[in-house]
Amino acid sequence: MPKKFRGHIFDIGANNGVDGIGLAIKNKNHKVLAFEPNPYLCKLIRKLKKRLEKRINIDLSNYTIYNFAISDKNGYGSLNISINDKVSSLNKLSKNIDKSWPQYKEKVFKVIKKISVKKITLYDFMKRKKIHKIDYLHIDTQGHDLNVLKGLKYNIFNIAMGKTEAAITKKKSAYQNNHTVNDIKKFFKSKKLDIKKIIKIDHASENGIINNEADIYFFNKQFKELPIINRKYNERYLSRTFYCKNNLKDDVGDFFLYIFNSLKKLF
Repeated sequence: MPKKFRGHIFDIGANNGVDGIGLAIKNKNHKVLAFEPNPYLCKLIRKLKKRLEKRINIDLSNYTIYNFAISDKNGYGSLNISINDKVSSLNKLSKNIDKSWPQYKEKVFKVIKKISVKKITLYDFMKRKKIHKIDYLHIDTQGHDLNVLKGLKYNIFNIAMGKTEAAITKKKSAYQNNHTVNDIKKFFKSKKLDIKKIIKIDHASENGIINNEADIYFFNKQFKELPIINRKYNERYLSRTFYCKNNLKDDVGDFFLYIFNSLKKLF
């Protein structure tokens, strides 16, 4: 008999899968649905999932990765794959990027490939899967987050809480047609969503720290009780495992974790 989950967590723009898999490990009673438009990364994420399941004897059947781009319209779009795949985007690079992101264009943002990807709205995906509510929505789509939110349509009122990203200003944006912190504020106000906190993201450069982006944490005060979501996962450990660069400390810790999980399954 399939397990009945307490709720759903969505990870939009999964990249290497670390955030979604971390959330799946820490929230076993939630189903984590992750979305990544880059098919190559999707294959690696599935390998990471299997590697972790074997390495620490854990069941990650509550995690599923989908090879879709999430947007405000269904159809197909062009994914600009950057030299650093973490910043790949459906949006083109800003014409002002040399000034706003000094030293970053060639080393990080440079587009090396373009591929056609399937786009779907969260509204249509939720309708297809008969999902009525999202307990936690994690969005990191490099300049496309507001489109993801708009694609929810009236399901935006069924989001309990989440995190999204935005440029500080249009001039500081890495992408064309990017949304800003103020754009997100206006959108949330129109949907009666509240912002819990805004944290500027630090990016190092030769000229010091660049603060061009911010993480925005939000919640829906219309919910009588917000779900409890554990977001304290070891991102660095998961990244090392993803790239097969685990150290001796990881190996020793995972050995004992494997034994612990094995014994837990027996009783």
